Amino acid sequence: MKKNKQLILNHIEMSWNKGELKQISNFLSESFYYKTTFTDEILNATQYINFIATLRKSIPDLSVDIELIMAEKNHVMTQVSFIGEVANPFYGIPSSNKIITFPAASIWEVEENKITSLDTLIDMTSVSRQTGFQVSPQIPLHTRQ
Repeated sequence: MKKNKQLILNHIEMSWNKGELKQISNFLSESFYYKTTFTDEILNATQYINFIATLRKSIPDLSVDIELIMAEKNHVMTQVSFIGEVANPFYGIPSSNKIITFPAASIWEVEENKITSLDTLIDMTSVSRQTGFQVSPQIPLHTRQ
């Protein structure tokens, strides 16, 4: 369990916080999938990496602060806060000089030291309240620029 927690901590730091996207695939299994409340789609590894790249482009100073991490068998649960200034529009969130922060809870599944799945619930009400815009997860990722 300690090894699984460390894998997730390393992944969050390298990918979400530092944006070292070329290294992300080293953490993911070939069958990896990602579900998030930002989109109705289930993303494969390549789409997940693109999602992180898009979010980091929109929020270049993004910080993902881990508030809680727990592990049991091959599952890891994290509670985090995403923090940063929206420099470029993202999912209907306009660019602004505002720093926003929103919580997320994730369940990670790990097998053979690789992340096989990630399911993230983001507090979309918090995002909408801070930005004044209704965030819409209806637009497919492949149509976004």
